[in-house]
Amino acid sequence: MDSEIIRAYLWQDVVRLGFCPASTVDKKTWLRQYCMSLKDFWEVESYPPEPDLLSNQALQIKINKATIIGLDIDCTIHSNTKFNAQFLYSPSGNDPFLMWIHDMDDSYFSFPNQKLLTSINSRNGNRGTAVRELTTDNIRSIIDGLLLHPAVHMHLISPIEDHEIRIGSGIGNPFQFLFNLRYQLCPIQEKRAAEKERLVEIFAKAIRGNVKIPPCELMAQPQ
Repeated sequence: MDSEIIRAYLWQDVVRLGFCPASTVDKKTWLRQYCMSLKDFWEVESYPPEPDLLSNQALQIKINKATIIGLDIDCTIHSNTKFNAQFLYSPSGNDPFLMWIHDMDDSYFSFPNQKLLTSINSRNGNRGTAVRELTTDNIRSIIDGLLLHPAVHMHLISPIEDHEIRIGSGIGNPFQFLFNLRYQLCPIQEKRAAEKERLVEIFAKAIRGNVKIPPCELMAQPQ
Protein backbone atom coordinates (compact mmCIF):
# COMPACT_ATOMS: atom_id res chain seq x y z
CA MET A 1 0.00 0.00 0.00
CA ASP A 2 1.20 3.52 -0.80
CA SER A 3 2.78 5.16 2.26
CA GLU A 4 0.57 8.24 2.02
CA ILE A 5 -2.57 6.06 1.95
CA ILE A 6 -1.29 4.20 5.03
CA ARG A 7 -0.83 7.49 6.86
CA ALA A 8 -4.26 8.71 5.73
CA TYR A 9 -5.92 5.66 7.36
CA LEU A 10 -3.84 6.04 10.51
CA TRP A 11 -4.59 9.79 10.62
CA GLN A 12 -8.31 9.05 10.64
CA ASP A 13 -7.77 6.42 13.33
CA VAL A 14 -5.99 8.86 15.65
CA VAL A 15 -8.89 11.31 15.37
CA ARG A 16 -11.53 8.57 15.77
CA LEU A 17 -9.89 6.81 18.72
CA GLY A 18 -8.77 9.88 20.65
CA PHE A 19 -10.95 12.83 19.76
CA CYS A 20 -14.48 11.67 18.93
CA PRO A 21 -16.43 11.12 22.16
CA ALA A 22 -19.96 10.13 21.16
CA SER A 23 -22.57 10.94 23.80
CA THR A 24 -22.99 14.14 25.80
CA VAL A 25 -21.82 12.24 28.88
CA ASP A 26 -18.70 11.05 27.03
CA LYS A 27 -17.96 14.57 25.82
CA LYS A 28 -18.37 16.05 29.28
CA THR A 29 -16.09 13.35 30.73
CA TRP A 30 -13.47 14.08 28.06
CA LEU A 31 -13.60 17.82 28.80
CA ARG A 32 -13.49 17.28 32.57
CA GLN A 33 -10.39 15.11 32.27
CA TYR A 34 -8.89 17.69 29.91
CA CYS A 35 -9.40 20.53 32.40
CA MET A 36 -8.05 18.44 35.27
CA SER A 37 -4.88 17.66 33.30
CA LEU A 38 -3.91 21.27 32.65
CA LYS A 39 -2.82 22.25 36.16
CA ASP A 40 0.05 19.77 36.29
CA PHE A 41 0.86 19.74 32.56
CA TRP A 42 1.12 23.53 32.35
CA GLU A 43 2.34 23.83 35.96
CA VAL A 44 -0.18 26.53 36.82
CA GLU A 45 -1.74 27.28 40.20
CA SER A 46 -5.33 26.13 39.75
CA TYR A 47 -7.65 23.91 37.73
CA PRO A 48 -10.02 25.39 35.13
CA PRO A 49 -13.68 25.14 36.17
CA GLU A 50 -15.82 22.13 35.24
CA PRO A 51 -17.38 22.15 31.73
CA ASP A 52 -20.91 23.56 31.57
CA LEU A 53 -23.87 22.05 29.71
CA LEU A 54 -25.73 24.99 28.14
CA SER A 55 -29.48 25.22 27.52
CA ASN A 56 -29.02 24.30 23.83
CA GLN A 57 -27.11 21.14 24.88
CA ALA A 58 -23.80 22.66 23.82
CA LEU A 59 -20.82 22.19 26.14
CA GLN A 60 -18.64 25.09 27.23
CA ILE A 61 -15.27 25.26 28.94
CA LYS A 62 -13.45 28.37 30.10
CA ILE A 63 -9.71 28.49 30.73
CA ASN A 64 -8.50 31.65 32.43
CA LYS A 65 -4.96 33.05 32.32
CA ALA A 66 -3.56 30.10 30.40
CA THR A 67 0.13 29.50 31.19
CA ILE A 68 2.62 32.35 31.09
CA ILE A 69 0.79 34.09 28.25
CA GLY A 70 -2.25 35.08 30.30
CA LEU A 71 -4.78 34.06 27.65
CA ASP A 72 -8.45 33.46 28.42
CA ILE A 73 -9.98 30.72 26.25
CA ASP A 74 -13.73 30.23 25.96
CA CYS A 75 -14.71 27.17 23.88
CA THR A 76 -18.29 26.19 23.04
CA ILE A 77 -18.85 22.76 21.45
CA HIS A 78 -22.11 22.04 19.64
CA SER A 79 -20.98 18.75 18.06
CA ASN A 80 -17.83 16.97 16.93
CA THR A 81 -17.96 19.08 13.75
CA LYS A 82 -19.28 22.42 15.02
CA PHE A 83 -17.61 24.63 17.65
CA ASN A 84 -15.97 27.97 18.31
CA ALA A 85 -13.10 28.97 20.56
CA GLN A 86 -12.60 32.59 21.61
CA PHE A 87 -9.18 33.87 22.65
CA LEU A 88 -9.03 36.89 24.92
CA TYR A 89 -6.11 38.72 26.49
CA SER A 90 -6.19 40.67 29.73
CA PRO A 91 -3.35 43.19 30.11
CA SER A 92 -2.52 43.87 33.73
CA GLY A 93 -5.17 46.10 35.28
CA ASN A 94 -7.27 46.32 32.11
CA ASP A 95 -10.42 44.62 30.84
CA PRO A 96 -9.93 41.65 28.51
CA PHE A 97 -10.19 42.18 24.77
CA LEU A 98 -11.03 39.63 22.10
CA MET A 99 -8.00 38.60 20.06
CA TRP A 100 -9.53 36.09 17.63
CA ILE A 101 -12.13 33.32 17.27
CA HIS A 102 -11.44 29.86 15.86
CA ASP A 103 -14.75 28.82 14.27
CA MET A 104 -15.80 25.50 12.69
CA ASP A 105 -19.18 25.52 10.89
CA ASP A 106 -20.23 22.11 9.58
CA SER A 107 -22.98 23.57 7.39
CA TYR A 108 -20.29 24.25 4.77
CA PHE A 109 -18.53 21.64 2.67
CA SER A 110 -15.28 20.15 3.93
CA PHE A 111 -13.19 17.46 2.29
CA PRO A 112 -14.73 13.99 3.02
CA ASN A 113 -11.59 12.16 4.11
CA GLN A 114 -13.24 8.99 5.40
CA LYS A 115 -15.57 8.63 2.41
CA LEU A 116 -12.61 8.89 0.08
CA LEU A 117 -10.68 6.23 1.98
CA THR A 118 -13.70 3.93 1.92
CA SER A 119 -14.13 4.40 -1.83
CA ILE A 120 -10.54 3.37 -2.62
CA ASN A 121 -10.60 0.16 -0.56
CA SER A 122 -10.96 -2.18 -3.51
CA ARG A 123 -7.98 -0.72 -5.37
CA ASN A 124 -5.55 0.12 -2.62
CA GLY A 125 -6.28 -2.13 0.35
CA ASN A 126 -8.11 -1.16 3.52
CA ARG A 127 -7.57 -0.08 7.10
CA GLY A 128 -6.40 -3.55 8.11
CA THR A 129 -3.58 -3.36 5.58
CA ALA A 130 -2.60 0.07 6.87
CA VAL A 131 -2.53 -1.18 10.47
CA ARG A 132 -0.35 -4.17 9.54
CA GLU A 133 2.12 -1.74 7.96
CA LEU A 134 2.05 0.67 10.91
CA THR A 135 5.50 1.94 11.93
CA THR A 136 6.71 4.27 14.66
CA ASP A 137 7.79 6.75 11.97
CA ASN A 138 4.24 6.78 10.55
CA ILE A 139 2.66 7.42 13.96
CA ARG A 140 5.25 10.05 14.85
CA SER A 141 4.57 11.89 11.58
CA ILE A 142 0.80 11.79 12.16
CA ILE A 143 1.04 12.99 15.77
CA ASP A 144 3.17 15.88 14.52
CA GLY A 145 0.73 16.78 11.75
CA LEU A 146 -2.40 16.51 13.90
CA LEU A 147 -1.26 17.97 17.20
CA LEU A 148 2.33 19.07 17.62
CA HIS A 149 3.29 20.79 14.38
CA PRO A 150 0.19 21.12 12.15
CA ALA A 151 1.03 22.06 8.57
CA VAL A 152 -1.38 25.01 8.78
CA HIS A 153 -0.73 26.93 12.00
CA MET A 154 -0.39 30.34 13.62
CA HIS A 155 2.47 31.79 15.67
CA LEU A 156 2.04 34.22 18.53
CA ILE A 157 3.84 37.54 18.19
CA SER A 158 2.26 39.38 21.16
CA PRO A 159 2.08 39.46 24.20
CA ILE A 160 5.05 37.10 23.87
CA GLU A 161 6.88 35.85 20.80
CA ASP A 162 7.57 32.12 20.95
CA HIS A 163 8.08 30.32 17.65
CA GLU A 164 7.56 26.94 19.34
CA ILE A 165 3.87 27.75 19.90
CA ARG A 166 2.00 26.53 16.79
CA ILE A 167 -1.76 26.84 17.07
CA GLY A 168 -3.43 24.74 14.39
CA SER A 169 -5.67 26.91 12.23
CA GLY A 170 -7.12 24.16 10.02
CA ILE A 171 -8.50 21.90 12.77
CA GLY A 172 -12.20 21.12 12.47
CA ASN A 173 -12.58 18.75 15.44
CA PRO A 174 -13.06 20.58 18.78
CA PHE A 175 -11.40 17.92 20.93
CA GLN A 176 -8.39 17.69 18.63
CA PHE A 177 -8.18 21.51 18.68
CA LEU A 178 -8.24 21.66 22.47
CA PHE A 179 -5.59 18.95 22.70
CA ASN A 180 -3.43 20.91 20.25
CA LEU A 181 -3.72 23.89 22.64
CA ARG A 182 -2.85 21.67 25.62
CA TYR A 183 0.47 20.80 24.02
CA GLN A 184 1.22 24.17 22.43
CA LEU A 185 0.61 26.24 25.56
CA CYS A 186 2.83 24.07 27.75
CA PRO A 187 5.92 26.21 28.43
CA ILE A 188 8.20 23.35 29.56
CA GLN A 189 10.28 21.90 26.72
CA GLU A 190 11.22 18.68 28.55
CA LYS A 191 7.56 17.97 29.21
CA ARG A 192 6.65 18.63 25.57
CA ALA A 193 9.31 16.17 24.38
CA ALA A 194 8.14 13.47 26.80
CA GLU A 195 4.52 14.08 25.78
CA LYS A 196 5.33 13.41 22.13
CA GLU A 197 6.85 10.02 22.95
CA ARG A 198 3.89 9.17 25.21
CA LEU A 199 1.37 9.99 22.47
CA VAL A 200 3.22 7.92 19.86
CA GLU A 201 3.12 4.93 22.21
CA ILE A 202 -0.53 5.12 23.29
CA PHE A 203 -1.88 5.80 19.80
CA ALA A 204 0.12 2.96 18.24
CA LYS A 205 -1.36 0.62 20.86
CA ALA A 206 -4.91 1.96 20.35
CA ILE A 207 -4.72 1.65 16.56
CA ARG A 208 -3.45 -1.94 16.70
CA GLY A 209 -6.26 -2.86 19.09
CA ASN A 210 -8.84 -0.62 17.36
CA VAL A 211 -10.00 0.67 20.77
CA LYS A 212 -10.78 4.20 21.90
CA ILE A 213 -8.35 5.75 24.35
CA PRO A 214 -10.00 6.51 27.72
CA PRO A 215 -9.80 10.25 28.45
CA CYS A 216 -7.92 9.61 31.70
CA GLU A 217 -5.20 7.82 29.71
CA LEU A 218 -5.14 10.43 26.94
CA MET A 219 -4.70 13.20 29.52
CA ALA A 220 -2.15 11.38 31.69
CA GLN A 221 1.04 13.22 32.59
CA PRO A 222 4.18 12.31 30.63
CA GLN A 223 6.89 10.51 32.60
